[in-house]
Parts: sequence; C-alpha cells; structure tokens
Amino acid sequence: MKKKLYSSLVLLTIAILIINIFIKSSSLTEIITFSCNLFIKNIFPSLFPMFIISSVLVELGIPNILGSFFQGITSKLFKTKGSASFVFFMSMITGFPSSAKYISDLLDKRIINEQDAEKILMFTFFSNPLFILNTVGNIFYKSTKIGIILITAHITGNIIIGLIFRNYNKQKYIIKENKKIDELKKLNNKINSENIFKIFFKSINSSLEILTSIFGIVTFFLILINLIFKNPHNLYQVLITGILEMTTGLKYLSIMNINLKIKLVISGFFLSFGGLSVHSQIMNILEKKKVKYLPFLIARIMHGIISSIIIYIIL
Repeated sequence: MKKKLYSSLVLLTIAILIINIFIKSSSLTEIITFSCNLFIKNIFPSLFPMFIISSVLVELGIPNILGSFFQGITSKLFKTKGSASFVFFMSMITGFPSSAKYISDLLDKRIINEQDAEKILMFTFFSNPLFILNTVGNIFYKSTKIGIILITAHITGNIIIGLIFRNYNKQKYIIKENKKIDELKKLNNKINSENIFKIFFKSINSSLEILTSIFGIVTFFLILINLIFKNPHNLYQVLITGILEMTTGLKYLSIMNINLKIKLVISGFFLSFGGLSVHSQIMNILEKKKVKYLPFLIARIMHGIISSIIIYIIL
C-alpha cells in the first residue's frame, strides 16, 4: 500500500511539473538562461580550477603529507585521520559542494574509509568565503561588516559541529614516528615516476563530469522554485525558497521589509544549512560511496541553528 501511494505521488508530481512547464514555458526559458549565466560566471570559475588542483594533489599523496603534520590536532579535536585536514582547508577555500569531491577522491585512493568520510563530511561544509563576503555582505546587504559576521559564525559553527560529533564513528589512529619524512620521500618518488600530464587530464575529465551534474541540479531547483512561487514575497515563502536553494533565498530575504537582525539570523541558517540543492549535489557526488545522508542532514540543521545563535550573540 505504501509503495503504491509513493508511486502515485511521484507520478502526480511529474505530471504537475510537465503541465506547469508547458504553461510557464516563457518564464522557464528565463530561468534556464539565468542558470546558465550563474554556472558560467560563478560556479564553474570558482570550482573547476580547484577541482583539478585537488585531484592532482590527491594523486601525488599531498593529503597524507598534510595528515602527518596535522594528525595530532585532528585526532585530539575531531578524532579523525590527519587527512581530514586536507578536506577541511580545501573546502574552506573553495566552498560547497567541494568537500564531497575531495572526500570522494580520498575514498577512491583508500586514504580514508566510509566511516571517516561520513564524519569528515559533517564538519567540512563551507560556503565559499568570497560568496559570503562579496555577494551576501557587499551586494545583498551593502556591508562588509555583515559579511565578516556571517563568515565568522559559519566557520565557527563548522568547528563546533566537529567537536559535537567527535565521538561519532570514533576510530583509533596510530601516529607513526618519522611519518613526515616517509611521506615526503613518497611524494618525491611519485613526482619522478608518475605521468603528470596523464594525472592532469584525468582530473579534468572527472571535474567536468561532476560540474555538469551540479549545473543540472541547480537548474532543476531553480525551475522548481519558479513553479511553486515565482517571486517569494512573505517570510514563509522566503524560508521555503532558502531551504530549497540557498542563494535565491538569501537574495529575497535581503530585500524583505523586516528587522535586520532577523534577516541576518535567518541568513546564517541558510548559509550553514546550504539548501537541498547543495545537499543533492553532495549526495550525487558520493552516490557510489557508502556514505549516509541522515547524519549529514542532522549536522546541517544543527550547524544552521548554531550559526544563527552565534550571529544573535554577536549582534
């Protein structure tokens, strides 16, 4: 009975979407054009170079080198492998959904296991710092100070999530003597023995494949929001929009005629929750890996709440 009901709901949703696509064909053309511009001007330039660089670094064994330097810190703070530091720092620079890409690469190289991946994914969920400072701070709110407050709460929230879930999937890691020297020797051997051009072109292909799927998911969610309500005008609609697609929700929230403190507290939640669009991108990247979505979802809700509380305290 439940399966039949689920199938009926899926078919009904698809039918409604198809009907709306024909009814709102002109507005959908505008949405797809906007999505293309967003992808070409923002998403692709920020993610593509970093995806290639990270893939090359993973192939050369840089996560193991970083891990040898940060193992003491990561094992004490978050009870994870030192290679978690690679995902943490790279994701902080690039922004989501890059953490999933880096974790996927580490899984492929068996540098980490599925339990490590699940845990690391929970506290390496960073929005692009330039997006927060420039787009949200300077463009949406016309204030660099606001951008700094939002990014401070966002990063601090991630660290707190890591500390809260430090005993989740806890494993013991042995810190080996002279590991740093051993890893540096391996790096030297890799550079001399591997075909760098082969690694580079392989990285390009894998990065383009992921970026294509990201573009498709972003476009789908923008279309979905347009079908539900074209221009969100009240707080209820803006909240739904932000939960579905973060950037659109932040944009409409910034122009609402409500108290600035309320706007910033909700903005902090949107940035740290990330939106179901980003969640879909991350789970799509990790589709073939045995990484559960529910712990990640719980971490994102908690991250959103924690960031909002930090912003409230700062204000």
